[in-house]
Amino acid sequence: MKDVVSLQKYLISIALGPVQDFVQAARRTRDLWFGSYLLSDVSKCVATSLVDDGATLIFPHKESLSGSQAVANKILAVLEGESVVRVLDRAHQAATTWLREKAQTAVQALQRELSSCRDVFDEAFFYRQVDDFLEFYAAWVPMTGTYDRDRRRVEGILAARKMLRNFNPNEGARVPKSSLDGVRESVLRISTNDASIERALRRMGIRLGEALDAMGLIKRLSGQRPYPSVVRVAVDSWIQAGISDERFRVQLGRVSETLERVLIEAPELDVVSSARGRDGSEVYVPDHYENFPYDGKALLEGFFEQEEFRQLQEQYPGLADELKRVVTRLREIRGRSPQPYLAVLMADGDRMGVQIDRLTTPDDHSNFSYRVSEFARRAQDVIVQHRGVPVYAGGDDVFAFLPIETCLRAADALRKLFEEKVASAVASDKPSLSVGIAIGYCREDLGYLRQLAQQAEHEAKEPDRNGLCVLVQTRSGGDPIRVRCRWDEDPVPRMERLAAWHQRSEIAHTTGYVLEQIGRLYGGAADEDIVAGELRRALSRRTVAGERRLADDVMDDITSLFRSRLLARQALQDGAATAALQDCASWLKFGHWLASHAEPEAWQNVEIRAGEEVDT
Repeated sequence: MKDVVSLQKYLISIALGPVQDFVQAARRTRDLWFGSYLLSDVSKCVATSLVDDGATLIFPHKESLSGSQAVANKILAVLEGESVVRVLDRAHQAATTWLREKAQTAVQALQRELSSCRDVFDEAFFYRQVDDFLEFYAAWVPMTGTYDRDRRRVEGILAARKMLRNFNPNEGARVPKSSLDGVRESVLRISTNDASIERALRRMGIRLGEALDAMGLIKRLSGQRPYPSVVRVAVDSWIQAGISDERFRVQLGRVSETLERVLIEAPELDVVSSARGRDGSEVYVPDHYENFPYDGKALLEGFFEQEEFRQLQEQYPGLADELKRVVTRLREIRGRSPQPYLAVLMADGDRMGVQIDRLTTPDDHSNFSYRVSEFARRAQDVIVQHRGVPVYAGGDDVFAFLPIETCLRAADALRKLFEEKVASAVASDKPSLSVGIAIGYCREDLGYLRQLAQQAEHEAKEPDRNGLCVLVQTRSGGDPIRVRCRWDEDPVPRMERLAAWHQRSEIAHTTGYVLEQIGRLYGGAADEDIVAGELRRALSRRTVAGERRLADDVMDDITSLFRSRLLARQALQDGAATAALQDCASWLKFGHWLASHAEPEAWQNVEIRAGEEVDT
């Protein structure tokens, strides 16, 4: 009998990039979404190539390659026997080929819209940037039979390799830099005032004078299906609250018809964009978006004083008058204009590295990857069910846009889903999900909204993880309203209850500001009894409509909030009593803000007393 030859096994770790800088280089929501999508699909392409060459995937799980969920830019796999260098070269080539195909798709889209794109596009320079885009880092070690040690070793080697970046010489040109991030040179060469070219570029979502590098152009042109605007997310609750009214529904149809005319007759003007694909399908959005598949900024108060509408008046006066007439009538039927705010949600798993370090076999790690993959797949459904739009859901990360009325429940649902799919499989030191929510003006700079959400996510994790943090940045500026707590305090029902009480005028809207002033007066010097007494006196003096005192259960709930914040603060700092009072003030200010900016129907089913619901 011949001896059985045992082939050497290798543990391979791959990291792809760029990530943060590339994703956040965005002017439109489509830029943001497609940046995440492109990097995810490059990772899937590399992982698929490894599997085709006989490798066994550990992370991401093999089933996630064919699913709709995104995958991270990190790949871990086991390869037996085959030359590692040749396998990695083929994986790298597969990613490069995929990127080239995306680039060709973008060029073809440009050529379809323009009979000759030579006047507006430097093709050679475009492909040179595409070929220079991808960062591909890889490391591998022979497996010794001790998986956790092998994994730590290969990750250390990969980290060292990433420090030795490739700095290839830049063959640039004396042209403007990309207007998205200012890093690479623009590949657009628009030097003509030809109106037909301007209209064609506008149809593709490119403003005249906008400078885009190769990857920015691919973001804008790849695929036929646009991504919904953040404004559409912001106005969604206003539309849904009115859709049951027949008059509103009919008038909304008239607004849609007029906006469609604007798209067809004035595509060069930045008046409206569509959330409907050129093939007529709705994608990446909740099904009900078909009621109004446009960005919605024409519905906002003040739109008719904006430069976009003034241009429409100058060039298409009849169309402008018709749009103003039908939108004004829609607002009259609804009784008010939509609120211009939306929520940007970012979520990230806590202590995931600790859990991975405890895995002692590739199978254990693969099973853990499967659970994380299932969370990512289901997370997209959670966002859509709460009338939101997912930008990215891969691994333990989630990034999405949501209406302000549904963002809190969506965050809570994601937390519960993470516990079900990931944390339930861990015996001790269970991982958790920290969620940051930034609420801001829907026409604010997209990069700023994303940075605010990142700040909220960071504060949700500090100092003890398993947290929820909400930052509200009003259009008028100033310091944001900040609310932060741990999930085990079950914060969402109380937040909604405070909003419902404010809406019913059972809490004076100045209460939060009075408590804030008391906290500033005492600073960090007051003890618990003094601050608690000041809280009781302040609440007993607050009156609401009709000079009524605060109801006992309202006062009890605010006092209970103070006690829970005091316990949380005592574990972390001195001067906990005044810090807890400031927390109460922020919660009350947040409740008042929600009550005054969210649709009133949002709080109809919020339980504020045992057996009683809000009646608006």
